[in-house]
Amino acid sequence: MKKLCLCCTAAFLLAACATGPKEPGRVGQMYFTTISFDVDGDEIATASYRQIDEAVKVYLKGPASRVEVRGYTDSSGNAAANMTLSQKRAERVAKALQIRGIDKRNMHVKGYGSQKPIVSNNTPEGRQQNRRVEIEFPYPER
Repeated sequence: MKKLCLCCTAAFLLAACATGPKEPGRVGQMYFTTISFDVDGDEIATASYRQIDEAVKVYLKGPASRVEVRGYTDSSGNAAANMTLSQKRAERVAKALQIRGIDKRNMHVKGYGSQKPIVSNNTPEGRQQNRRVEIEFPYPER
């Protein structure tokens, strides 16, 4: 079963995720949400599309801003495979954003493999939280 880990951040990403799932939304001047994935998978869970739809709705209020789509894996497996998988995850979410109206020229899409874990990879729950794609962009002024 695919789980959805939602975190709010800019400066508070580590603290928010360490204490468990949080609602996505505005943090300071940024909009932020995180989508989690199963081990070795790049399929977006049906429940996650609600978060993608919400991100697009907020973004379209001020569409000139740049969207960061960052993919990650947990620390299991080899580094090269994790890098490829994280890129596939980020691209899958970017495609969903594009289908919903965000211009792909406004997106920066990158996979980071197992770099930048938000919690320890020592537990199954921690690894689940680290298998994620983050969507972040400046919060529209309007």
